[in-house]
Amino acid sequence: MKVGDLVRRKTISSWREKTSSRRELGIVLSTHMGGVNAAHKCLTVFYPESGKTYDIAECLVEVLSESR
Repeated sequence: MKVGDLVRRKTISSWREKTSSRRELGIVLSTHMGGVNAAHKCLTVFYPESGKTYDIAECLVEVLSESR
């Protein structure tokens, strides 16, 4: 994934899905290493519908449209 990609949070079947059901579309603003001891790749995603920005693990989102 790269900056400018259009993404959406993957659907995950678990009890956590109820607390984090963000399914709106987002735009990747940046990529960085994050987590405990910078253990995995994270994305900063802007969600235009809510006007908010969140950091999320790359493995939890799917690309809908790649930027050029």
